[in-house]
Amino acid sequence: MDSPDTSTAHTDVLADAASSSGLTRRLLGAGLIGLAGSLVPGIASRAGASTPEQATTTTAPPRQPDASDIALLSFVQTAELAATRLYDLALAGDGIGEVTRSVITEVRAAHLAYGQSLAALIGRTFPGQPLQSLVDESSEAFSGDQASIVAAAVDLENVLVATHTDVVGQLNGINGARLLASILIAEARHALVFADLAGRTELDDLLVDDATALTPVEG
Repeated sequence: MDSPDTSTAHTDVLADAASSSGLTRRLLGAGLIGLAGSLVPGIASRAGASTPEQATTTTAPPRQPDASDIALLSFVQTAELAATRLYDLALAGDGIGEVTRSVITEVRAAHLAYGQSLAALIGRTFPGQPLQSLVDESSEAFSGDQASIVAAAVDLENVLVATHTDVVGQLNGINGARLLASILIAEARHALVFADLAGRTELDDLLVDDATALTPVEG
């Protein structure tokens, strides 16, 4: 008879033993100031702020999304709805512990709220459907055991952060840039929480800056 996989069991124990207070103390501030700071120059420049390389400008950026923004924000909404669908798969199984289930439930609700906020900004043309390629790629991992789900959640949140960071630099409208910046900072926190649940306690393991951003497929 095969011997038990002790590494997986250890990961499961770590994930289910984490406490919400411990996660808050250890994770909420980690790396987020740097991330938020990296967004400020781009957002500020779109709001008309000058930099040493940029003299004062007389052209104010639009507040509402323009046509190119709508296309980008629509893509982002499909990614958020894909995340919601993937967390639904995780919650449908019985292989996760109580603490992990509670975390996933909250994160899933957050992604749904982000999708709804994006829909409100986009207007009547919002897609309202998940990014199927992302769902197909990650469904197996999110339907697995606790170790598989937590590891997949770390990867998903980091991919979304990379995607949103890429998109926010392309937006023209201030409202879209502000909304997306707030979403990606929250999702950076999600990634850190899931990394902690996975037992990644070293700072280099918690902070990921090489995730590959999703890109829209040209129709």
